[in-house]
This record gives sequence, C-alpha cells and structure tokens, in this order.
Amino acid sequence: MRYFLAPALALALCVSAFAAFDGPTAADLANSGAQVPNAASVANVSTVAQALNAPDDAYCVLEGNIIARAPRHHEKYIFQDATGKMTVEIDDKIFAGRKVTPQDKVRLHGEIDLKRRGDRELDVDVLEVLK
Repeated sequence: MRYFLAPALALALCVSAFAAFDGPTAADLANSGAQVPNAASVANVSTVAQALNAPDDAYCVLEGNIIARAPRHHEKYIFQDATGKMTVEIDDKIFAGRKVTPQDKVRLHGEIDLKRRGDRELDVDVLEVLK
C-alpha cells in the first residue's frame, strides 16, 4: 500500500503546481535568449527619474545611452537618458560580444535593485541596440 501512496501523493502535488503556471513571462523569455518581437509592448518604457523612485524588484525598460563604465566595477556602467543618470549592471554574457559606444542608443530591460545605502541600480536582463 505504501508503494502506491507515495507516487500518488507526488502526482497530486505536481498537478496543483502546474495548474498555477500561466506560461512564460517576459523575464523568462529574456533569460532564455529568445527575441521578443516588440519589446516595448511587453512593458512601458520608463525614464531614469522614474526608475530612481521605483521599488525594489520593479521591472523597468529604459531607453538612452551607456556613457561610461562605473569606476572600480567590472560589470557596472553609467546609463543616461533625458531625465538623468543611473548605474546599471550588465553581465558580459548580455553584451554577447557586441560593442556599444556612448553614441549608440540602447533599450535596457531589467529589475531595480535597491542597495544598502538606498541607491538604486538596474540589473539588466536584455540589452537591445537601437538603430
């Protein structure tokens, strides 16, 4: 009897877990490397001013320029749009070998990361170079 009960219990737990799954989110697609056909339709484009006031883990899409590498940090950069500047963290794998200059307009998708001192930065999941 116990040999039958354990698999039945495991199956019952799995069914309820799968029932709550609605499909991939935009972040799931971004992390899988999939190209989102119209990324602006997934989330509204925010400004740096809005991002600097957003709560921790808020999803943001920013358009502007990466103007410099942050001092003393390998994967942190200074991002600027018409409303201001903020630090963004972009892993090397997100660049995927692309060279981005301060003249290139980019769209960054990511989540706000609230630091200990109250500073906010964007942890970038997707980088698009705009034409």
